[in-house]
Amino acid sequence: MSDLGYLPPEEVSGLQPNLDLAADYLELKAVLSKNKFSLSHDIVAAMEMSYDYEFENVAVEMKERERVVTDTIGRIQSRKEILQTTYPFDLDERGETISFTSEQPNFAHTAYLISLLLSNLRAVSPLLDDFEEYPSDSDVRILRQYFQYIATTAIAGEIGGRAWSFGFPRPDHSGFLDKLTEIWGVLKDGNVEPDISAPSLPKDDGVDVFACKEPKDGLPGFLLVAAQVATGNNWKAKTILSHINNGFKDRWFGRNPVTKMIAYHVIPFARPDEIFRDDVSVLGNVLHRTRIPSRVIDAEKLVEENVEIEGFNKLEEASDWVKNYFNL
Repeated sequence: MSDLGYLPPEEVSGLQPNLDLAADYLELKAVLSKNKFSLSHDIVAAMEMSYDYEFENVAVEMKERERVVTDTIGRIQSRKEILQTTYPFDLDERGETISFTSEQPNFAHTAYLISLLLSNLRAVSPLLDDFEEYPSDSDVRILRQYFQYIATTAIAGEIGGRAWSFGFPRPDHSGFLDKLTEIWGVLKDGNVEPDISAPSLPKDDGVDVFACKEPKDGLPGFLLVAAQVATGNNWKAKTILSHINNGFKDRWFGRNPVTKMIAYHVIPFARPDEIFRDDVSVLGNVLHRTRIPSRVIDAEKLVEENVEIEGFNKLEEASDWVKNYFNL
């Protein structure tokens, strides 16, 4: 495969460096390379490829670039500690070599690698701008569909219960009202009956996943999640936090459910710790790249217990796509 382009120094240095972008650079360089590793100081070489950014002097430049390297390795170490065996990379003791370690990726590793790619599409990141093997338009559509199934699986693992892939297009090709009626036939709290003012051709009305701790007694008041799955640059503008227990219920139910839906946002991006509080405030609970893989593992255990997770059967196909794209 061809090599990655430059790493914009203005984005990874200064007072608010984007360390996740720098960490993504080293991960992508490792998994895309023939030998499946990258070096921490590859960051310096990548920054030097930019000719339109200058530091005050050579000493300041060298100090700043060393700081970027050190802080980026710290970020990778943090990912490794959080994800443990679900992280498909390793970091040597000296913090110098980042190695891709999953020649036969499991579903958790597949989830991470698809998230890594989606996080660095041209619409959201500069890292793959000049990459010769950039995913085709059809591949990008496929990746986003795979991420929908990954998100459904991760939500199931998060709550320990059943999940439906509701985002359009649905895996069973069902219509909006047919699918909603199917789901509420299980939940039994409320009556699906669209209001006369509701949209006539709804796709998913902002909800991509429904999941629940399935009530065995048929009574309301149980764990119920509605999630938005967002992979584009405007992901934070797609909150459903207030919509799901107000507009959504008013539009689609004659007798409204009394069980409160918990809002989730599922994104492929890695998010800085210092701004994550605002993400949750705006969006509700957030599953992001350093949470999703472990939730996928939890969901695999549910499937073994015969809990239904719609779209889980597509993860093998997603894994095959990853193996083919990354030459694994």
